[in-house]
This record gives sequence, C-alpha cells and structure tokens, in this order.
Amino acid sequence: MRISSVTMFEQSVSSMNRQQGDFLKVSQQIASGRRVVNPSDDPQAASRAVGVDQARAVTQQFTDARVSARNSLSQTESVLNSVNDAIASAKTLVIQASNDTLSDADRQSVASELRGVYETVIGQANATDGNGRFLFGGYQDSTEPFVRQDGKIEYVGDTNIREQRIDASRLMKVTENGQSIFLSAAGDVDAANTDLFKTFEKALDVLENPPTDKGVLHGTLKEAMSEFDNSLDNVLTTRASVGARLNELDVVDSVSGNRMLNYEQTLSDLVDLDYAEAIGEYSLRQVGLQASQKAFADMKGMSLFQFL
Repeated sequence: MRISSVTMFEQSVSSMNRQQGDFLKVSQQIASGRRVVNPSDDPQAASRAVGVDQARAVTQQFTDARVSARNSLSQTESVLNSVNDAIASAKTLVIQASNDTLSDADRQSVASELRGVYETVIGQANATDGNGRFLFGGYQDSTEPFVRQDGKIEYVGDTNIREQRIDASRLMKVTENGQSIFLSAAGDVDAANTDLFKTFEKALDVLENPPTDKGVLHGTLKEAMSEFDNSLDNVLTTRASVGARLNELDVVDSVSGNRMLNYEQTLSDLVDLDYAEAIGEYSLRQVGLQASQKAFADMKGMSLFQFL
C-alpha cells in the first residue's frame, strides 16, 4: 500500500496539532490550578463538583443569615442589659423616695432623676438593630413600636416575633416582642400584667404631686417597687432566652464550619490539580510537541515536498 506525500503531510500536521492541544491543556491546568478546567476534562467529576458547589453555596447563605441573626440578638441582649440597669436604678430611687425624712422638694429632685431613667427606657424600647429596623415591634419593624398618645406610652407594634432560618432545619427567633418585655409580668401566671411605663408614670405622679396622705404616698411607692420587681424578672427571663440563642448560634457555626471544610476538601479532590504530577506532564508534553514540530520541519525539508 502506497502512502502519498499528502497523506504523510496531513498525518504530520495532525500529530503536531494533537501534541500542541495536549500541551495547552496542561498549561491551562497549571495556570488555573484546576485539573478539571472544562466539563469535558472529566464529566463525572465536573457533575459531582457542581452538586457540591451548590451545597456549599446554600451553607454559605445560612452562614450569612446567622451573621444577621447574631447582630439582632446581640443588639437585643445589649438593650435588655440597659433596661435591666434602668429598672434597678428606678427601684433604688423609689426606695430613696420612701424615706420619711425627705421633704417634698427632695422627692421632686428624686422624681427628676426617675424621669430621666424613664425616658431612657422609652428610648431603649424603640431601639433599632443597626440597620434601621426596630427590635421590639414584631414584623412592624419600620416604625417605632412605642409612641406617646395622650401623654401615655402605647404599644403599636404587632404581637409577632421576627424569625430567621439559620440552618436547613432551624428557624430561630431573632428579636423579642416589645409587648411581652415591657407590658407583661413574668413568673406567676395568676399575677396581673405589669406595664413598665405605667409603673414609672405612677411613681412619678406621686413624687411630682405629693399627696397629703403619706399613707397613699408610701402605698403607691410600695406598689411601684413590686411592679418594678415583676418587670425586672421579665427582662431577666427574656435576656436568658436571648443568651441561649446566641450560644446556639455558636454551636451551629461550628458544625457549619466543619461542613464547609468537608465541601472544600471534596471539591479539591474532584477538580484541583496535583501540581507535581502536572509539572511532570507539562515537561513531557513540551518535549513531545518540540519533537513533533521538528519532525514536521524535517519532513517539509525533504525533496519529496519541495515539489508540492
């Protein structure tokens, strides 16, 4: 069987192109650091890598959600700490005002301090999460949940608690409802609800406008102290719940972090490049390409091709 010069030429070109393609493929792998640059390089590995990458993206979304949840809960915890301190200060002032040695003028001075504490609590009740959303208004988080109406503080938020999915199987409450914190009493289910703002107003009224009957004064202040105790218990209970959720976020973060490491390792095993092996192959491909190019050049120089 005779082989024409054209056939030899085409075979030589084809071999050189193939060698060049293999060399470029290895070059791309080294440049990208990936063994699978195109799906055709390893269809099965590429397909599995897509699935792992999608799972990793979902896990990252939950990680971002936990950052947001942690921010809201941390802000809530901080506010509750401030409210706790404010109620403790209010109790101290009421105890001071109950002292029989104080004059009406002295009680007016105490009232001035107590009103400052009251205004602080109102401000804390309308605190935001740092992104402009009010913490204690439920899902009505774009407007202040506590407003003054006819000189009184009223709650205008809803009764819901904002939730966020922090993992595939966990929906977490990331705020608290203002009504349950400031307008309800913790502990005994038979106890009447305690409105913290009305307690402040009650104490301020008898201090700023002292009744002539000292028994009324002391009775009102004693009642206010009891209500402050109820409110304080409620705040402490809520704060403990918020702290527990922050601790849970730490646990979920740890589990998620391990999951992300597993995804990264799996992806690396599927598509990443073994540099030592790739460099060795690069050298072999380079030698093969150079040999192919030399063979082609020698063939072109043969007398047989000078007449093509």
